[in-house]
Amino acid sequence: DVPGEIDTAVFAIPAKLVASALKECGEKKIAGAILIPSGFGETGNIEGQEELQRIGREYNIRLMGPNIYGFYYTPSNLCATFCTAYDYKGSTALSSQSGGIGMAIIGYSRSAKMGVSAIVGLGNKSDIDEDDLLLFFEQDDNTNVIAQHAEDLKDGRAFAEVAKRVSKKKPVIMLKAGRTEMGAAAASSHTGAVAGTDKIYDDVLRQSGVIRAKSLRQLLDFARGVPVLPTPKGENIVIITGAGGSGVLLSDACVDNGLKLLKPMPDDLDAAFRKFIPPFGAAGNPVDITGGEPPITYVNTVKLGLEDDRIHALILGYWHTIVTPPMVFAKNMVQIVNEMKAKGKVKPVVASLAGDVEVEEAAQYLYENGIPAYAYSTEIPVEILGAKYQWARAAGLL
Repeated sequence: DVPGEIDTAVFAIPAKLVASALKECGEKKIAGAILIPSGFGETGNIEGQEELQRIGREYNIRLMGPNIYGFYYTPSNLCATFCTAYDYKGSTALSSQSGGIGMAIIGYSRSAKMGVSAIVGLGNKSDIDEDDLLLFFEQDDNTNVIAQHAEDLKDGRAFAEVAKRVSKKKPVIMLKAGRTEMGAAAASSHTGAVAGTDKIYDDVLRQSGVIRAKSLRQLLDFARGVPVLPTPKGENIVIITGAGGSGVLLSDACVDNGLKLLKPMPDDLDAAFRKFIPPFGAAGNPVDITGGEPPITYVNTVKLGLEDDRIHALILGYWHTIVTPPMVFAKNMVQIVNEMKAKGKVKPVVASLAGDVEVEEAAQYLYENGIPAYAYSTEIPVEILGAKYQWARAAGLL
């Protein structure tokens, strides 16, 4: 009854009515169907889901779902979902097999003001699945990073083939749920997923150049941080910290994430750093400027780290003091990084901030200005840097 040409139909009706409505869409020559209703394969209604697949093949309709929340595509202001409209446009595309995880993705992205190009629910994957999305986002100029949550992969070989190619152009991040026996059993009852052996998934993802996230929070942190960081030009990393304890933890995190500290520090570079730090500080690597130093000490040491071509990335450890308040540190770091960028010195910089609640505002300011920063964590910023390095190595850029 609807006049004119229709691109996509969004289904938000009881499951028992979906098949007949899908046929009507086929007769109308609608190319795509967003199947929000549940009550199909995930509940044991395999026959009902297979009927939808037959109709889709008969009328050449691509199916998304069933059992999904829909999808967003922000470049076209498209909100084909029962969720609220999304208003932070960017270059990260995210997908989830689970509706609940999808809502977490939406909430985190909105809270962190993370710009996204798309958020997509896949649900039971009766037709469109992860490798279909990779094919689309590979060609999408609005997308630079792809992050996916999956409970299973319908065709692991097809996914690996596509992911290996796409990941050389754009970082692909995957959170594979159901990696334990209990998790796999829960996945089967949730979306009808057959989770498979985790060791096989781990090998497939690694060989395909996909960054594997260990948790939902890590998936979201990687999706937010990886596109912010420039691609490193080498492996040598220097830690500059105002707190010796942070330097120790940041060093541990580097080892945990496959990152290489510049060691031993070349004599001339060691001497150059020592010019800016007190006698009781430590050069080497980490460069410990100590806690009582004024803002200029952070500025001078970070400037040196950005200027010297033997250093390829910086990890900053800030300690909250009255001498260098959090926002003073943050604004100075943004200023010096931008000054060096204007001179062609572009390097990944991440920051860990330790202190009272004021460090939260400073971390947000740093992030909004291109420096992934976290209050109260020495692990997360290094994990994000490690993910960027993992992608750069797999893509043949290092």
